[in-house]
Amino acid sequence: VGYLVGNGLSGRYSVRVGVNRMVLIGAVLTVAGMTLLLLLDLLGISHPYVFFGFMISIGLGNGIMLPNANAGMLSVRPALAGSAAGLGGAFMIGGGAALSVIAGFILGPDTGARPLIILMLLTTIAAVFCALWVMKRASIVEDAD
Repeated sequence: VGYLVGNGLSGRYSVRVGVNRMVLIGAVLTVAGMTLLLLLDLLGISHPYVFFGFMISIGLGNGIMLPNANAGMLSVRPALAGSAAGLGGAFMIGGGAALSVIAGFILGPDTGARPLIILMLLTTIAAVFCALWVMKRASIVEDAD
């Protein structure tokens, strides 16, 4: 549900707001949801409905972030769009596989969801920093032109 709504928002506002800002907005929404989920877990409110309910915020953030990230990735050098799509897809699959291995390593029968929540929060914080870095680099390139 969240991803569907995020894609709708992405399609509606990306041209007006800009690809880089939309990626940042999506990442920040995801961090906000994951932070709130971690706080609830630390307060002892850890029910599957709470955990999966907050996955809507991840879906919303990803629905805003991913289409814009893909558009940005493919638009840097249009002549290399095919290579960029392949490399970007490989990074997504490889990154997902690596994070799955890490999640499998840190989760156990008695750990609860907290290690997974922390891992997901850390990766979304990394996404915010990556978006900020891309925005900074874009402003430097624009200033040089």
